[in-house]
Amino acid sequence: ITRQLKMMAKDLNIPVICCAQLSRGTEGHGKNHKPQLADLRESGSIEQDADIVLFLYREDYYRNDVAEDKQDDIDANKTELIVAKNRHGATGSIEMTFDKEFTRFRSIDKSHYE
Repeated sequence: ITRQLKMMAKDLNIPVICCAQLSRGTEGHGKNHKPQLADLRESGSIEQDADIVLFLYREDYYRNDVAEDKQDDIDANKTELIVAKNRHGATGSIEMTFDKEFTRFRSIDKSHYE
């Protein structure tokens, strides 16, 4: 299906955004649960055909300890946008915060962490 989506994007000259499920591989990464390209289900075709692959990662999602849940809201909602693949540009990460009340992401005020 990814090949057909890629051809459609080229034929119509439009961007196509496709969501994919992760395998349970991130749970086997030990303490580092950050997703990687290999964690995509059917990862071979997605990894090959996609121009850009982005992951959203929130450490708070993996916390089990009640004491850890008591951290302040900004830290608990800290989210990382991981640019895992970018065929025509750089890869890396962008830190954001997730605003649960409005279901949106915002830039992080760096002064809060200094």
